Amino acid sequence: MKQQWQNWWAGLAAREQRLVSVAAVVLGIGALYWFIWQPLHQSIVTKKVALTQAQLQLAQLQQALPQLRQASASQTRVGGSLAQIVSNSSRSFNIRVSRMQPQNDQLQLVLEDVPFEQLLRWLAQLQSTNGVKLVSLDVANTDSSGIVRVRRMVIE
Repeated sequence: MKQQWQNWWAGLAAREQRLVSVAAVVLGIGALYWFIWQPLHQSIVTKKVALTQAQLQLAQLQQALPQLRQASASQTRVGGSLAQIVSNSSRSFNIRVSRMQPQNDQLQLVLEDVPFEQLLRWLAQLQSTNGVKLVSLDVANTDSSGIVRVRRMVIE
């Protein structure tokens, strides 16, 4: 193969050899530009734009943070007092509350045996719909699979 290229090169006139050499240099420079420099440069520009957008979004979020904290702190419960909310929602989830004891702005509950998944759905609904926050939960196993006994639950 090398011998064929040497024979081909030797068969060219001096003017053709110069023309092929110049064309090879131009094609080499073009290939370096289009396959190496241009993709790298485009990637850098894209990353700079993304960084600028992320910095702008961060600044906006930091500016809105005090308002968001204030809004979440002043979020009021929908549906009345905490005891009313618990009574209404526990009835709709078929959960029986054995004892309900208010403590300042918290409420301590003791529940009868309840399926664990049902308890989780009820707690999620209390939090998402009514803004009730679970402070502590003391759960014990029962003899039945999937059924738990809530010995003490504190919400606010």
